[in-house]
Amino acid sequence: MSVVIKHLHERNDSALVMVHVSWSRNMSKPSVVKIVQEFMLKANRPYAINDVVDGCGKDLGKSAIQKSLDSLVDKDILIMKMYGKNKIYFPKQNTNTAELKKDVFLAKQKLAQVRQVLKSKENQLSEMQTKLRSLSKIKTVAQLEEEKENLMDDIRNINERLRHYEAQEKEAKLSAQDVKKIEAKYANVSTAYRKRKRICTDMLDAILEGYPKTKKALIADIGLETDDDVGFKIELKR
Repeated sequence: MSVVIKHLHERNDSALVMVHVSWSRNMSKPSVVKIVQEFMLKANRPYAINDVVDGCGKDLGKSAIQKSLDSLVDKDILIMKMYGKNKIYFPKQNTNTAELKKDVFLAKQKLAQVRQVLKSKENQLSEMQTKLRSLSKIKTVAQLEEEKENLMDDIRNINERLRHYEAQEKEAKLSAQDVKKIEAKYANVSTAYRKRKRICTDMLDAILEGYPKTKKALIADIGLETDDDVGFKIELKR
């Protein structure tokens, strides 16, 4: 005997489960009670007699199915409730308590394994995202080649300017005789500057002897400009 559970159709908005029964020539016909019990426990929902007949197959006979339902009620496998004139049958929920506990335990184990795998995958994803962010900051070969060309251009320009400055320095290089002439001229100018500054200072001191104001006021009245006023600073050759 083989029993196959499959969805057949909907009746009164409730999904029915059809038990297709087939017998081989060398096997005995299973008991109706066993078929009805398997159908009800598999479905695990309330059914009226007509629903059970449709689900188990009309070839079993409505009367035999009714007797099987009553027998299962007597065995405390099914529960019967009256709804109006209709008898409604459904499995006693503690019938498969041990099996349900086992299923729940296995489901929890599987859930824990799945969560562990998920956490591992999330960690891998996080690592890959970190690597991706770091890789995104790395310049491409094309960008590096472009930067290399720009740097080579800068180096060529700097070398060209350096050669130009060296050539100018070579052309502008003074001989020892030229240096002596410049130093002598500088010394003469320094001497003349000190001499004229001393003359101006002596003149101011002579005027101050009969001037009623300060030296600073005298300079302002005359309209003179000192070295500090014009920002003149020079290292004089002595």
